[in-house]
Amino acid sequence: MTVLPPGALVGVATELQQPRRPAQPRHVRTTPPTGSAPAPAAVPTSSRTIFGRHPAHALLALVWLVVAAGTLLWGIDYYMTPLPERPYSALHETLKPSGLIGLGYGIVGALMVFIGVSTYSLRKRIRLLARVGKLRNWLTFHIFLCTLGPYLVLLHTSFKFGGIVSIGFWAMMTIALSGLFGRYVYVRIPKAINGHFLSLQAIEQEQRQLLATIALRSGLAQTDVTEIERVARRRTVNAFPIAVVLSFWYDVTAGSHRRKIQRLLARKGVPPKTRAGIARLFLEEIQLQQQIALRKPFLQIFKFWHLFHVPLSIVVLLVILLHVGVAVALGYTWIF
Repeated sequence: MTVLPPGALVGVATELQQPRRPAQPRHVRTTPPTGSAPAPAAVPTSSRTIFGRHPAHALLALVWLVVAAGTLLWGIDYYMTPLPERPYSALHETLKPSGLIGLGYGIVGALMVFIGVSTYSLRKRIRLLARVGKLRNWLTFHIFLCTLGPYLVLLHTSFKFGGIVSIGFWAMMTIALSGLFGRYVYVRIPKAINGHFLSLQAIEQEQRQLLATIALRSGLAQTDVTEIERVARRRTVNAFPIAVVLSFWYDVTAGSHRRKIQRLLARKGVPPKTRAGIARLFLEEIQLQQQIALRKPFLQIFKFWHLFHVPLSIVVLLVILLHVGVAVALGYTWIF
């Protein structure tokens, strides 16, 4: 049996009496030096796709593509047939606007648009629903319904437009396309957890905290951190068109910036095990640069877009209700 020296017993007892500091999770940022302002609410990263990066969002995108491709491929021969020859097609009684499937496309598409517009609007305006899911998830579901719905309405028309139907259809397509653009702008404006837009001071504080975290985790000197984070220095602009063009350009060049940052980190001796994580932090800081540079014009764009999108959505809903009422009055229903 091994006998411990007397001094060792005292040391073990002292160590056991001292409270241990709980291990910090690896994903939590280290607090910046004392004296800095408190960190603002987390700034969500921008999604680089229409439906986002969450697995559920990817599933919605897959469903959208499968439904769109399947319905189009099934009826492509009919839709490509000239209008005078369509009554002789074997699919005419099924896919014509008043046919079993053609009418179903219109009903389902109109319901999807109505549900997508109403649920998202209620989620934003009713306080009791504020805690029911994250707003960005509701926005994704809203976009899913309000883009797939108009597509089904397009199949319902069998690519034949006329009268008030054509006005409603093109207004609906305009809303769908403007909605995609609106989401592109919306996700690039930094927001707090509750969905409210962050102030410029809060974003700049988040940027300073992120730079402090990078310096601490990487062990790089401040001059090296400054050199790397200037790889993609963003310049502030105020004009709408220039801001949109620059935003698209930033998205296109994100891959080259990632590779350049990786090379600089390797050159400055950052270990390979931590290099990927440090590179992600630098890319997030570059994204904050973009949000700061484009915040003002994007806020203005979103304001004007909202003034255009909401009234037009109401007009489209009224046209849909009018069209449905006329169709039912004339007997174009599933009830024979």
